[in-house]
Amino acid sequence: MTTVSVVIPCFRDSETLASALDSVRAQTHKALEVIVVNDCSPETARIESVLAGYPEVKYYRNPENLGLAATRNAGAQFATADVLTFLDADDELHPQKIEFQLAVFNPALAVSCNVKRFSTSKEFSRVENFHAPCPWRCVKNSRAMVWRNSLTGASIMISRGKFLSVGGYDTSLRSCEDFDLWLRLLDAGTQVRDILWPLYLYRRNPHGLSRNALNISYWEYVVINKYFARAKVSGVAPVSEGLTRIWWLTKHFRRSAIAGNRTLFEATVSNMDTLHRWPVLRLCLVPLAWLVAVRLLLSR
Repeated sequence: MTTVSVVIPCFRDSETLASALDSVRAQTHKALEVIVVNDCSPETARIESVLAGYPEVKYYRNPENLGLAATRNAGAQFATADVLTFLDADDELHPQKIEFQLAVFNPALAVSCNVKRFSTSKEFSRVENFHAPCPWRCVKNSRAMVWRNSLTGASIMISRGKFLSVGGYDTSLRSCEDFDLWLRLLDAGTQVRDILWPLYLYRRNPHGLSRNALNISYWEYVVINKYFARAKVSGVAPVSEGLTRIWWLTKHFRRSAIAGNRTLFEATVSNMDTLHRWPVLRLCLVPLAWLVAVRLLLSR
């Protein structure tokens, strides 16, 4: 039976860590190496108290706070199995998640799955039990992915060797590191099998990184800039780059209007400078920018 290393980074997640670990214990695939990496958390005492009830877990602590990407990478370095997957400490896994990902996995590719959002673990009484074979789609390149991050971040299953060969997660990113990794894997020729069942269970967390519209929008555009820096080498058509950029800027203007976030609005206006090679496209964004500016002014 294939052993899978499950890497769980933990920072301010002592309250949900036990639920995350229980969801790993409940996996139908039992050959697991479970690794918790404490990112120098202020909740260390409570984290270690929780872990006392899970003697099977291998526990490591970063010497300083390194961020999510570096903490996941540290867990991958500690792992001894040939197959890796990840779980954020405030999320949970469907009991069949690892079983079905392994069913379509091979070392030449990566596997993702759909996500189900939840607020409390009590909702799991309604989690569906799935029956093989599982449906999946194949994502072969980054051309569609760069328009929309359509793969669930931490749901990835990948060979440890392939993960390390692309450098793991980019530790310079403080958010959207999943989006960046998917794009780099696809650009490196790694196909992704995306299971259409919701096997990764994402907790709605008002304090989580993904709830911060400014933070996630800033790092999304950093990832887009990285992508097109690589694309210039591989020869992506300039018009494709311009249209992709205007799509993301429009999305960020919309977010700033909905959230009433003036800082995000100002950051998006600044990012319009990346359209200097496409003056007509940049001009098309100006009316939208003015509309959002008026809305923000009226909402003060």
